[in-house]
Amino acid sequence: MRANRALADNASREPVQREEYQPIEDADGNGTPDWQDELLGSGVAISTTTSTTSSLISDPAASIGSALIRSLVSGYTSLKQYDSYTPERGEKLASTLAASFIAPDTSTAHTEEELVIDAGSSQERLLLYRSDMRLALAGIVDVEAEPEFTLFARFIQTEDAQWLDKLSQAAKNYRAAEANMLQVNVPAGAVDVHLRVVNATATFAQTLERLVRFANDPLATMALLRTYNESEREFLLAFDALAKFYVEKISSN
Repeated sequence: MRANRALADNASREPVQREEYQPIEDADGNGTPDWQDELLGSGVAISTTTSTTSSLISDPAASIGSALIRSLVSGYTSLKQYDSYTPERGEKLASTLAASFIAPDTSTAHTEEELVIDAGSSQERLLLYRSDMRLALAGIVDVEAEPEFTLFARFIQTEDAQWLDKLSQAAKNYRAAEANMLQVNVPAGAVDVHLRVVNATATFAQTLERLVRFANDPLATMALLRTYNESEREFLLAFDALAKFYVEKISSN
């Protein structure tokens, strides 16, 4: 993770494009999941085993594992039932299902209407903004703290709930930083980069909260770890963009 931080360069500062979550992928929009299209295209009828998700649950990560298993079992059963199974078809089925195995981002993005904005753009105003942001972010600036991914890894290794407690506290610190940043008086020229940082912090906090919530669900955890990679990368790039904003704007005034 530290190596990834060091590799962030100017060319990659665009917001991370998250994969759009669909419980069962349907690329052509015909109402039939991709894995079923794959089998039907090979002349294989579909087993009666259901592959749809269960009733709606507040957090889709709660059912993502069972949905994947049902689809995998149904696809495998269909192949075997019609004597069409081959290792290649099995691999293609698994790859098609794996493409959608990522926990969706269920957070609601903050908007410009939630911010306190002023038209000031002087160097003094920008310096004050930077100072206010340092105060707002004080709770998550700890060079000696272990990375959040490490905390979760220690829980996986030891099954000691104290590591989940630490991860939960880290999530609370990010939530506090999110709330603090919404109270900062933002110069008009900093609105876009400010919103990016706030939303990246909120999404990362949500990811940590969900890792704690679903820590004992192996499949949900796997899906969330893919989400973690994306949310952490966007979090780092958002702050990288904020640092670049400081350098460009303050030095030009």
